Amino acid sequence: MTSPRPYLLPASWLLLSLLAGGVLLLAGVSQQRSQFQQNSSIAHRLLSQKMVQHEAVLATLALQQRPPPAAELLAGLRPAMPQLLALGLLRDGRWLGSGSTPPPLAATLLRARQRQRIQTQSADAAQYWLVAPSGWSLLLDSRRLLAPGEWPAGLQRVALQLPGGTSTLLNQPMPAWGWPMALDKPLPTSAQPFTFHSRQRYGIAQWPWLSWLATSTVLALLLAWLHSRRLARQQAQREREQARLAAVSRLSTLGEMAAGMAHELNQPLTAILANLRACQRLLDDDDERDTVRQALASSAAQAKRAGDIIARLRALVTQQAPRPLAGIDSAALLASVQDLRQTELAAQGIRLHCLDASLGQRPLADGVALEQIVHNLLQNAVDALAGQPGSIDIRADIDAGRYRLQVRDSGPGIAEPDLPQLFQPFFSTKPGGMGLGLSLCETLAHSLHGRLTAANLPAGGACFTLSLPLADKETP
Repeated sequence: MTSPRPYLLPASWLLLSLLAGGVLLLAGVSQQRSQFQQNSSIAHRLLSQKMVQHEAVLATLALQQRPPPAAELLAGLRPAMPQLLALGLLRDGRWLGSGSTPPPLAATLLRARQRQRIQTQSADAAQYWLVAPSGWSLLLDSRRLLAPGEWPAGLQRVALQLPGGTSTLLNQPMPAWGWPMALDKPLPTSAQPFTFHSRQRYGIAQWPWLSWLATSTVLALLLAWLHSRRLARQQAQREREQARLAAVSRLSTLGEMAAGMAHELNQPLTAILANLRACQRLLDDDDERDTVRQALASSAAQAKRAGDIIARLRALVTQQAPRPLAGIDSAALLASVQDLRQTELAAQGIRLHCLDASLGQRPLADGVALEQIVHNLLQNAVDALAGQPGSIDIRADIDAGRYRLQVRDSGPGIAEPDLPQLFQPFFSTKPGGMGLGLSLCETLAHSLHGRLTAANLPAGGACFTLSLPLADKETP
C-alpha cells in the first residue's frame, strides 16, 4: 500500500474541522430553534388560553339574569385576571360599568349584535375592549396577560398585533449579531385573532466555540492513526450496523406480537363474560352455592361496567348534538360513585356512604350531566372537610313526586352571609377558587329541568339538594 501524500493529513484535518464546526453550528442552531419553537409555542398556548378565558367570562356574564354590580365582579375577577382593567354592561344606551366614564362602545356593540359574535375595539396600542352581543364588555391590558414568571425561560421578544397597533409583551436583551429566529402565528380564537410575534437571535457568543476546538483536537488525534485502523474501523462499523439491524428486527417482531395479543385478547374477554353468565345459570338449582353465584354475578356486572364506561367515553368524544333526556338508574349511579371514590376517601379518614331509597323510580336526566353534578358536589364536600376526618352521605329518594338527591358532609358548614350568593359565578369560599363549579352545577340542573339548593344542617355541616323530575315508566 502506498504512503499518503504529506499534505493529505493536514488537509483532511482542516476539511474535517471546518465540516465539524459547521455541523456543530447547525446542531446548535437546530437546538436553539427547537427550544425557541417550543418556548414560543408555550407562550402562544398560554396567551390563547387567556383569550379563551376572556370569551368564557363574557359568555358566563351573558347568562346572568341579575348580575352583581360591576365593581364587585371586577374585584372578584382581578386576582385571577390581572389583565382585566374594567368591565361593564351597555344596556339601552346606559353604561353599567366599573368606571365612571362610559366608553364609546355603541358602534362596536351594534356590529357585534349584527354579526352575532364578539368584537374588539382599540383603547390604545396595548389595551382593547372586548364587546359581546349581550352588551357586556371587558377592558384588557395585553401587557398584563402573563406575569414575568410565567414566560418560558429563553424568550427574548414577544409582541401581539392588536387593533390599535403592535403591543410588546416581552422585551429581553437581544444580541446585535447572530442567527435570527422568528415565529408569526395568529391566536386560534374567532373573536381575538391577534397575530403572535416572537423574535430571538442565536448570538455569536453562544456558538459552540469550545466544542469546535475540542472536536478539532480530537480529529487531529484520530487522523494520526486513522490509516492503520481503517480496516478495523470498517469491520467494527459493519458489526455495529448488523447489531442495529438485528435490534430493529427484534423491535418490529415485538410490535407485531403486541398487535396480535391486543387483537386476540378481545375474544377471551368476551368468552369470560359468556362463561360467567353460563355458570350463573348452571348454579340456579344448587342452594349450597349462593356465595359463588353472587361472585359470578358481580364479575359479570364488573365486566359489563367496563364496557359501558368505554362506550360512554366514546359517546362523549363523538357527541355532536345535545343528548335526549332519559331515565337514569339511580342505584347504579350511586354504586359507581362509591366504587370510584371510597378507597381514596377512606385513606383520608373520610367515610363515604351512598344510599338509594328511590324505590326503583328513575330521574329524567342526562347521565353524563348528572354524574358531573354528583361528582362536583362530592368534591366540594371533600374540600369542606379540609383534610380532616369526617363523613359524607349521598342519599337518593322521592320527595313530593320528584327525584331528590342530597349530598351531606360533616364539615363546618357554609357561612350564613355566603348562602345567598353561593351559586353566583366567580364567587368562591375556597382560597384560589374561580367560583364556577357550583354555578356550572346549577346551570346543568336547570338544563335537566331541575333545581339545586344549599343549606346548613342543624347538627353541623352542609347539605346540597338536587331535585329532578321523574321519568315515566314508558321512558327508556
